[in-house]
Amino acid sequence: MKTFITAALLTATVLSTPAMAFGVPTHTLIPNMSFPEPVQEPVTKGQTNPSK
Repeated sequence: MKTFITAALLTATVLSTPAMAFGVPTHTLIPNMSFPEPVQEPVTKGQTNPSK
């Protein structure tokens, strides 16, 4: 019985390996991490001299 279970597991592993290797698209697992360029804020009188 132990030999039969081992043979069944090995057969299932060998038969499912190609399906697992080619079935999962890896380009969708990691999200796109591109961010837009920051917009420069206009300088006003309050922002030029923060010590006062």
